[in-house]
Amino acid sequence: MAILLNFGDYLLREAGSSDYQKEEIEARTKRLLQFPHAVMVELSYPELDFANRWCWQQFGPGDGDCSQKDSEYRVCLIEEPHSHSGVWTNYWFEKTDYNFGVNEWYFAHQANCELFLEFVPRINWGESFPDAKG
Repeated sequence: MAILLNFGDYLLREAGSSDYQKEEIEARTKRLLQFPHAVMVELSYPELDFANRWCWQQFGPGDGDCSQKDSEYRVCLIEEPHSHSGVWTNYWFEKTDYNFGVNEWYFAHQANCELFLEFVPRINWGESFPDAKG
């Protein structure tokens, strides 16, 4: 089940070094310059792919290097390395357990962020995992 997190709380529980945290904060600050509205979620890899597919369907391609080639719920069918320009992006912070971790979605527009927040309770493992609980 996808769980909303606060970036500050994430940093408090993060076991990494202060240098690592400083780098994460700096990189996140740069992402927030272009995409100022963020939502952090702890979830499984299939849930991540499910959520990214939903974002593609709602807002178009995610901004940056395309990772759809490896997605359980693939939207972009281009095999070669490539990138897209878009109004949202996401960043995988860390793996917390086997097939689970922390991801943050970033949105250029507040309205898109609010739609995503409404969607978060419906994030699940999707049709590829009909027996998954969550």
